[in-house]
Amino acid sequence: MSSNFSVNHPLLFILAGLAVIAVVAQSAVFLKKALDRAYELGFEKAKVKKLITSAIIFTIAPAIAIGIGIITLYGSLGLPLPWLRLSVVGAIVYELSAADAACTSLGTSLGNTLTAQQFTTIAWTMTIGITTGLVLVPLFAEKTLDGVASIGKKDRKWGELFTTSIFIGLIATFVGVGLSGITVDPEGRVSAFVLIVSCIVMGICGILRNKLGWKWMNDYALPICMVIAMASAIPLTAWLG
Repeated sequence: MSSNFSVNHPLLFILAGLAVIAVVAQSAVFLKKALDRAYELGFEKAKVKKLITSAIIFTIAPAIAIGIGIITLYGSLGLPLPWLRLSVVGAIVYELSAADAACTSLGTSLGNTLTAQQFTTIAWTMTIGITTGLVLVPLFAEKTLDGVASIGKKDRKWGELFTTSIFIGLIATFVGVGLSGITVDPEGRVSAFVLIVSCIVMGICGILRNKLGWKWMNDYALPICMVIAMASAIPLTAWLG
């Protein structure tokens, strides 16, 4: 496989498919248990059916965002790895950042042809990085949330300021990545302008939600923003490249 390596090698599809099947099977088991328990508690079948329908509709927007994420990563990492990552525990913002960091350390960049060793290193970086959250959340999340709640109880103003600062710091990290190469190369400038376009589109979605009462925009603002921002990269590349 190493001599004729491909990011879309059939073996990778098989391995990714087995993992995705396991996750889907697990979901089906828990759905069956939830339905049985609901009926044991006396819930009406009509209400359960309505709840399932609402849940399906609610998952459409995240599914669109995930699909866009897979398309975004496909050109660099093929289909099996992004399909696996974003079907199980990944998120597009994290996956891109982790893959880009791994590529930088290997002296390459996303979009270049990868060797088997480079692909393996990127996959391990993405996997190990996200695994830390699975370990840290059950160990420390409850204590952290209790600490934040205690701050809010003592001083509501400082509690809100603290949580807002954490969120802004997280956003600023990703914004910094988008703006870091603005004066370095055309790709950096395109990335910066795409970021600006996405901010404008998200602002418009917020206005439509608040002024026109489009509540559905809460779920679809993100995929709409992603699609328009990605589409804007095409004319921006021609203009700035």
